[in-house]
Amino acid sequence: MIDLTQYEDAATLNRWFINNYPMGRIDLAIVEINLDKGIVIFKGSVYRDINDAAPAVSNYAKGERDDYPAHMRKWYLEDTATSCIARCLTLLKGSNKTAPKESMVRATSWSVEPKPELERELLQVNPVESLTREVENLRELHCEGGVRMLYKAGISKTTNKPFAGYVCVCGQKCQPVWGTAKGDGTFVFKESING
Repeated sequence: MIDLTQYEDAATLNRWFINNYPMGRIDLAIVEINLDKGIVIFKGSVYRDINDAAPAVSNYAKGERDDYPAHMRKWYLEDTATSCIARCLTLLKGSNKTAPKESMVRATSWSVEPKPELERELLQVNPVESLTREVENLRELHCEGGVRMLYKAGISKTTNKPFAGYVCVCGQKCQPVWGTAKGDGTFVFKESING
């Protein structure tokens, strides 16, 4: 059972920040938003002084409209923004709890139904198995200058999607060869590459 007395609400955290850092600043940015799917990710940054070059703390909060009860869904953006700021202030205060009290109340009281389509997607693609399969099937590719190309794979920091491809290291600025992702987690490469 979660002890809610161990958490502070957003309003209390805001008052603490104003009292302790009257010249402080809070920046909030939308990192990702998809209104059709009802998903938003905020990044919050808190500065002790408005002139500080870097934030004292930063944190993220993700909100999904469909995870909220029907009467709260139209406020999921505001709620996620508030949660993001409160998380930052909790970190700045040095608490060992990052979530604000409001988030923990929801965590203990809301009944969120599992999303069957997401479960099916996760069961279909096992990242470790697909990456192992990909590595086992690696071909040795060469650039136009005959130099072996370097294989790169991972999750893109900008799109948050998997990528795989070959990049040249010969210094002639040869074009990279990026694979096209298939539904099973593997990648298909154009056959016109020298191998």
